[in-house]
Amino acid sequence: MNTVLPAREEEMEKAALLILDDEKEVLNALNRVLRKHFQLYLFSDANEAIGFYQDNPNIPLILTDMRMPIMDGATFLGKIIDINPQCKRFLLTGHADINLTVTAVNEGRISHYFSKPWDNEELICELKSAYELYLNERKTKQLLKINLAKNAELSLINSSLELATNKSQKKLQLVSAREANSFVRLKKTFSTFIDIYAETICLHTQDITRHNFRVAAHARLIAESQSCDKLTTFQIYIAGLLYETGKLAIEQNLLKKPIDVMSQHEKNLYSGFYQKSFELLKKVDELSFVAEIIKHIPENYNGSTAPEHLTADEIPLGSRIIAIVSMYDNLVNGRQSQIKTSTVLAKHRIKELAKTMFDPRLLDCYLTILDEHPNSSEGQVDYLLNSEDLRVGMVLTRDIVNTDKNPMLTKGTLIDQHHIDKLLEIEKGQGESFLIYAR
Repeated sequence: MNTVLPAREEEMEKAALLILDDEKEVLNALNRVLRKHFQLYLFSDANEAIGFYQDNPNIPLILTDMRMPIMDGATFLGKIIDINPQCKRFLLTGHADINLTVTAVNEGRISHYFSKPWDNEELICELKSAYELYLNERKTKQLLKINLAKNAELSLINSSLELATNKSQKKLQLVSAREANSFVRLKKTFSTFIDIYAETICLHTQDITRHNFRVAAHARLIAESQSCDKLTTFQIYIAGLLYETGKLAIEQNLLKKPIDVMSQHEKNLYSGFYQKSFELLKKVDELSFVAEIIKHIPENYNGSTAPEHLTADEIPLGSRIIAIVSMYDNLVNGRQSQIKTSTVLAKHRIKELAKTMFDPRLLDCYLTILDEHPNSSEGQVDYLLNSEDLRVGMVLTRDIVNTDKNPMLTKGTLIDQHHIDKLLEIEKGQGESFLIYAR
């Protein structure tokens, strides 16, 4: 039996879902449960389903029974992967098939499995979540294509840009108005390239807090406090924006896990993103120094870690700065451990790592910045705060929400003493601890 349900006009925005099961009663039951939420294509014959999918390879969701006469569900999904490896794949399985199902999970052939009898709400929720993940991954790939195009344009413009050295003044000068225009185009294209890359990283890591933008801004503050020249400060800022580039090569499921709960194997996969970032960015001549900064972020101040066991001032300044800032932000933001660390404890934790992991001079500088909350000469900077860190006159850069995701105060609110007192009162009475984004 082969049933393809035509999509009505109001269904065109629904996610497409192909379902394979040799039992008509199961197909009918799934149709009743899922037709309001998805555009369904129902099949009882595996070969017909595969033939249909070859003609329609962009269907994002596949759901199949495990035990069927022509081929089992895992084998079927293996053939689907050959057509479209990006689709999200699910199995319906009975207790007797659980060992085969676990094998299919470990081999990456399925995204999730549902035991029979399934829970309708769980089924709908998992399928919808998978579709959102599919859309995010597609957006990431589209932005990467744009990145590559911008990279090519960058190289083309750069190759046409001629610079002459004035020996008497020892300065680089543009040799004509045509080259001057090319330089303007180069600078604009470069900025666009960086912005797109940074946004791509946020999208792939599913980070709505814009961690890399905050790391970049804080790193720039430290660089300014060290009286770095403008070029060095700019390079450190760009390194902060792009240091997670290598995470584009890591599956999003792993990126969702706090670092402290990863297995050793997962930590090894995860920690390789610094080297991957270096390899990706060094291909752009204008980012070669930035790539070097990122490569050495994992180096401990005492020289005890890879990649080159550099020590103290041998480690690039930008690497030492970003190591401190990213660790602090990950702690407070809940990316380091399952429970968000308070700002007080996070400061204490990074202070304990002075002289071993972090440069003590730069660490003291950053702790001063976290106490004083200054803005950069290049623009405003937001901070991760707890309620007791708030000061009158600060402005929220994100909504403050409670555990039920209900907004307490909205983005743009100018903080006064009443707001601070009320938040502290709620925290004390209800045991909640708010993570606040403000400048």
